[in-house]
Amino acid sequence: MKSLKNLNFEKIHNVGIRVDFNVPIDKNFKITDKTRLDRAKDTINFIKNKQCNILLLSHFGRPKESFDDKYSFSKLIDQFEEILGLKLNFISYENFLENGLNQFNHNRSTVTLLENIRFFDGEIKNDLSFSKSFTDNLDLYVNEAFSASHRLHSSVNQMVINILSTPGFNFEKEIKAINDIRKSQKKKLAIIGGSKISTKINTLLFLTTSCSDIFIGGAMANNFLKYNKFNVSSSLIEEGAERMIEMIYSSAKQTGCKIHLPVDVMLDSDQSVLVNELDKNTEFKILDIADSSHIVLENLVKKSDIILWNGPMGMIEDHKFSKGSINLSHLLAKSQADVVIGGGDTILAINMAKEKFEDFYFVSTAGGAFLEALEDKELPGIEALKADL
Repeated sequence: MKSLKNLNFEKIHNVGIRVDFNVPIDKNFKITDKTRLDRAKDTINFIKNKQCNILLLSHFGRPKESFDDKYSFSKLIDQFEEILGLKLNFISYENFLENGLNQFNHNRSTVTLLENIRFFDGEIKNDLSFSKSFTDNLDLYVNEAFSASHRLHSSVNQMVINILSTPGFNFEKEIKAINDIRKSQKKKLAIIGGSKISTKINTLLFLTTSCSDIFIGGAMANNFLKYNKFNVSSSLIEEGAERMIEMIYSSAKQTGCKIHLPVDVMLDSDQSVLVNELDKNTEFKILDIADSSHIVLENLVKKSDIILWNGPMGMIEDHKFSKGSINLSHLLAKSQADVVIGGGDTILAINMAKEKFEDFYFVSTAGGAFLEALEDKELPGIEALKADL
């Protein structure tokens, strides 16, 4: 895998960068978290300073039609320019269909953003002809969208294969952080939250082979509590989770990994209750971990050298049930361990806690791609970068 810093730019003028501008927005199209834009700055600015002509490609959401206004970059480009500190030329959907990349080719040493690349059928199909309509106009292609690298899409895989390609700076950091977790022999703790076991079963099975301890939080923990004969009433659970939980406990037993669950929880009534005192005659929902569970986490963190956190400890979209995740953010920010944050809503928790990303060893902007790479799966985006031209 080539490195961007080691390239000779003497004959490189036109550069495509696959960025991840799939940012969260509110109902007024206001960007609510600019982390992914900030992470792309170093790579964009490095190439811009080489006096190159830059074409930015990104997806936004999962549009089902060829064009859908609610997934258009046209409503976001002013915010992109402000956050990136750049003037962006914009190639609209219609313009690209009619003129291809003519607008990009006629502007030297500028930065151009193409409309949402998932509007184009060739992207999802990883189509060679579609990919060459881009790479035939480029001297270099850079993948700075690690979070999309588990997708077998044209901008992630085929474009990378077509021409000289490298990972972006943040992409390299993502890979290094994952390798550090996978290969280190230091004492490791995984803190895993979220809602579904099925989406993280392979990750959890891998973690039982590499971690000394795993703490399960979020709605996912409801399934483990129920499996262990605690009453969870009408709390969110995943049907058919029993077999997966058995697999996790079996693997943990073989490797000596200890599985930890919340010892107390916050209910929808705003009450804090020990899990062994949950009333079988009362209707309730478990929506967060509580103080005694935080003490369990404190003790686990103190004895760990490397910590992976992925997924919130409660329903953080409701501030009443965000305390567990916010307190965990504070705890890990102060820890002397190497803390790797695994993307998704975990980043939201850090921002809600007003902690700085610099206080952690690494904060990933990826969700599914981060977990799949952690399992040592062959991701299309990474595999393509390994192929030397």
